[in-house]
Amino acid sequence: VHELEISFDEESRRHQETIKILRKKERNVKELVLQCEEDHKNISILQETLDKTYEKINMYKRQLNEQESVSSTNLTRVRRFQRELEAAEERAEAAECNLNMIRAKHRTLVTCQTTTMPGGETVVVKETIQQQQQ
Repeated sequence: VHELEISFDEESRRHQETIKILRKKERNVKELVLQCEEDHKNISILQETLDKTYEKINMYKRQLNEQESVSSTNLTRVRRFQRELEAAEERAEAAECNLNMIRAKHRTLVTCQTTTMPGGETVVVKETIQQQQQ
């Protein structure tokens, strides 16, 4: 009987020890479950932030593409205006050369003479003489 009591006490002590270990493990499991729930919340927050960031990136890409298109259009216009300006400068230079040739061909000589009238009025008389060179 005494051995039975000792065995029972020993089993009881082991049972209590096992229950302590079980409670400790249950606390650990609860802590892990809470930590896991917290991690899931953080993952959700990070996923939302990531989604918003992707939306911004896509918006910036669209804006960049639009600006590149506008820049390309403006660059094309600037190049066209540059060609038109160069053509106009060439035409102006040709016209100036033609004008100088015409002037050289038809030189005009202007002489001025000042005369005072009897009433005290001063009159300028201009005389134009054209010389044509061949």
